[in-house]
Amino acid sequence: MTGKLFVRYLLLGVVIFGCAQPKTKRIPVVASTTLISTIIQAVGGDRFAVTTIAPAGLCPGQFDLKPSDITAANQAKLILNHGWEGWFPRLEKAMWTTDVRKVTLATQGNWMVPDLQKRAAAEITVLLMGLDSARADTYRLAGERYQVRVDSAAAAARTMLAGKTLPPVITAEQQAPFVTWLGFRVVATYGRAEDFTAQELTRLARVALDSSVGLIVDNLQSGPDVGWPLAQALKVEHVTLTNFPLQGSYFQALTANVESLVGAQP
Repeated sequence: MTGKLFVRYLLLGVVIFGCAQPKTKRIPVVASTTLISTIIQAVGGDRFAVTTIAPAGLCPGQFDLKPSDITAANQAKLILNHGWEGWFPRLEKAMWTTDVRKVTLATQGNWMVPDLQKRAAAEITVLLMGLDSARADTYRLAGERYQVRVDSAAAAARTMLAGKTLPPVITAEQQAPFVTWLGFRVVATYGRAEDFTAQELTRLARVALDSSVGLIVDNLQSGPDVGWPLAQALKVEHVTLTNFPLQGSYFQALTANVESLVGAQP
């Protein structure tokens, strides 16, 4: 390669790299659960680097914090939680910086219910707009689109069960609002695995026989097989639903839950 040609390529490289747009640094945010983090990702897109603390498949109220969780919290600009996380005070105590905004979200209840999902999304959208005001209009529009998607997913979910005779159900208390929203009649609920005693099993069996229960619904995060012995004893269908997005999005979790319920219908 001649000297002049080498210089020409060198100059071309300088021009190309000199014109390249620098990457915008992502804003670090910590979410206590996937219910929160999936909304941030849907509304905020790539602008936010989200750390989710509670594993989606486990009970998010009680578990052991990792050193990486504490590090992420100290580096965050915003930390969002539901208010019922038993470990959150430990996280606050372990933090060495006070320059982090911590917000306990006002939206309570089962966020798998579409109306509550929309309310939570609206609340989180406002927080993201305040955190990155230069892109507030972008987040507002993304939040509005998200609301429309939730409405569409809710309509599709109910369509999947349309025309079916839904049996009375006994369900884990965490799933009662969701299955009620879908149109099932909940005749009894039960707590976590540690509360499921022989006496409780007898009580539920009596209610099931009196009400012609045809389905037992467990909650993955509080025990996927808690109600299985009752379903076996009654010889009725059993399903396990999730209260948190396991991967991807709220919409995937909603669809998976409804598909499980449809599969349990005659």
